[in-house]
Amino acid sequence: MKDGQDAAGAGRGRLPVLALAAVCLLVNLPSLRPGFIHDDHKIIEQNDRIRDLSRLPLLFESGYWTTGDIEVPSLYRPLTILSFALNHAVSGLRPFPFRMVNLLLHLLNAFLVFRLAARVFGPGAVRPPAPPSGRQQVFPVPLFAALLFAVHPAHTEALGEVVGRAELLASAGVLGSILAFLRGRDAEGRAHAAGRTEGEGPRPRVWLALSLALFVMGFLSKENAVVTPALLAVADLLVARRRPAYAFHLVSAVALVSVLGLRVAVLGRLDPAVPIPFVDNPIAHLPFLEGRLTALKVLARYAGLLLWPGTMSIDYSFRTIPHVTGGPDPASLLGLALVLVWAAAVGLAWRKAPGVAFALACAGIAFAPVANLLFPIGTIMAERLLYLPSAGFCLVAAAAFARVTTLLPQPGAVPGRFTPALMGAAVLLTALSARTIARLNDWRDDYTIFRAALDVAPDSVRVLFNYGAACERRGEDDTAADAYRRAIGLWPRFADAQYNLAGVEARRRRWDKAVEHYRLALHEQPGNVQYLVNLARSLTGLGRSEEARDFLRRALALDPASAVAYTNLGAAELSLQNPQAALAAYKEAVRLEPDNADYVRNLGVAQHQAGDPGAAGSFRRALALRPGDPDLLDGLGLALLDAGDADGALPALRQAVGARADHPVYRHHLARALEKTGNSQAAAAEYGEAIRLAPSVPVPYKALGLLLERQGDREKALAALERAAALDPGGTIMDAKSRALLDSLRRRAAGRSGPRAGPEN
Repeated sequence: MKDGQDAAGAGRGRLPVLALAAVCLLVNLPSLRPGFIHDDHKIIEQNDRIRDLSRLPLLFESGYWTTGDIEVPSLYRPLTILSFALNHAVSGLRPFPFRMVNLLLHLLNAFLVFRLAARVFGPGAVRPPAPPSGRQQVFPVPLFAALLFAVHPAHTEALGEVVGRAELLASAGVLGSILAFLRGRDAEGRAHAAGRTEGEGPRPRVWLALSLALFVMGFLSKENAVVTPALLAVADLLVARRRPAYAFHLVSAVALVSVLGLRVAVLGRLDPAVPIPFVDNPIAHLPFLEGRLTALKVLARYAGLLLWPGTMSIDYSFRTIPHVTGGPDPASLLGLALVLVWAAAVGLAWRKAPGVAFALACAGIAFAPVANLLFPIGTIMAERLLYLPSAGFCLVAAAAFARVTTLLPQPGAVPGRFTPALMGAAVLLTALSARTIARLNDWRDDYTIFRAALDVAPDSVRVLFNYGAACERRGEDDTAADAYRRAIGLWPRFADAQYNLAGVEARRRRWDKAVEHYRLALHEQPGNVQYLVNLARSLTGLGRSEEARDFLRRALALDPASAVAYTNLGAAELSLQNPQAALAAYKEAVRLEPDNADYVRNLGVAQHQAGDPGAAGSFRRALALRPGDPDLLDGLGLALLDAGDADGALPALRQAVGARADHPVYRHHLARALEKTGNSQAAAAEYGEAIRLAPSVPVPYKALGLLLERQGDREKALAALERAAALDPGGTIMDAKSRALLDSLRRRAAGRSGPRAGPEN
């Protein structure tokens, strides 16, 4: 009988965990659907560091945003990048496995909240008094807290982007560290009760060592885990409620100093070396008092998101939340009131309800590093920053619901039957789950999430900028340009928007407008090599190659290892008729990035124009890097053709035409090769196809006319050359020899059709 009771009890113990897993996975299932979004592109898709496990040591030697060879000393999250590298090693760049790991981490954190609530409040800690009948209904505090955490819409940003894994890993480290610490303290208590000394036996030490290890792992995943030692101290005072473990807390302080020292050793300083842009966080640029008042205003908005996240946005940067000027406004006063109420609640609950005091302290302490009150951070507000603080909020909410059960009447309450408090909790969880599912549907792709953000934050310059970038990727240049102009109208010094707008104008070949916006971007960031290179491209488009060359040399002075600057310098030198200087620049670009097929192709083009016999070899190298590329096949064929190897050129040119049958230039080059090998009939057919595909281009008409004249078909040759001349009034295609032949054919035709002289009288 006892065994059966134990089995039944074990089954009942597993049911909450199974229910939690089912709800968490089902509600957040839409997070598995999208691809990579927003910051995922740079940190994961474009990050060479995660693609080779042999480069793992580099992950611990560079900043979080370092995705190329240029160090970005702003954040230090090596374990997050390591997790991406392991993901890539197993499944490549498929988004689904990355997202599945994130969802499982979220489930893990919900389970940790469940365990923490069970430990903090304990069996019966929030049990309402039994009614007179002796029957009672226990509110399931741990399960409700964990379910609230699992389905809260404020967590959708951490799941919407794969890079939200930093929040997930850091929170797992913090929550796991607290639980391991409490397990260690409990083990010490049991050992002491059994008559052993607290230090005797391995288990307490193992749990405490695990607590420190999880803290370090959390900090190396994201910086907000820095609060762990403080949370451990509060847990010791309010939850363990024994003589404080002074030695452990000293060791945790040493661990904190050690990881901060590691951060300084890698990044060069404790705080981020990269200045915080005004558009991302105006608080960093405001006077102290106005900055703190603005931070309190933002705090009130965070509180609203926790209570009911009706409107949400991926971005809250300038000018979504107007900063406070002068004295406090109602929103900042509300934020101040929330801080005071929080402090008073912690103080009042410290002795009477230590579990509630701990939960409140968890929420406040975890929020402190991201609140912009102690120091400004990289953003004025972000929903993902609520992920860890919300664990304390969920514990408080669960305790509050449990308290409600003691106040509401429970006539004839029976275990298992819904009480008003349970029904209210179920309704709340259902509403939050529906909101989470709806919000995750906004996280389908870059376009959808930023289009949704425009409805909430229409004056956010970052939202407008990122929406414009998403429109560009969809080919909607007009919409993109309008978004960039709106962003610039709100913040004229927004260099990124000026730069992207310049790119749209350059793609339209409106070179003068592109140059104007590139110069405005450079005015804000004069040392930006990328801006210098693209300004030079637009100047080349305007025919101002000497000026372009000067900007490219300036870019190379700033970054001598910029392959893109060298390849553009090569183009400028070619336009200035300096083939040897162009070759030198292109060779340097290839030396710096030998696996870049475009740079190798550019070298091949320059070699071909300079008559360098190495051109064909360069095109073959480029094809080895990008097999089957029709442009490279055409370049190889043309290089061989102009080098006198028409037979060798034919296979490459035929492959190019096979890949792009609608490309008139490929057809023209194939026709030339066929003509050189003596296959005049096939050559004429290919010239005809080139004319059909590009009827307004004089080049194939001229080539066909010359071929037909050599074949003896003077009538068709005359027609083709006449058309070529009509399409080339400036005489750039029809050279002197071609015009002489055209004049000769005209005279012959006139001689055949003109009137004959009659007999003399």
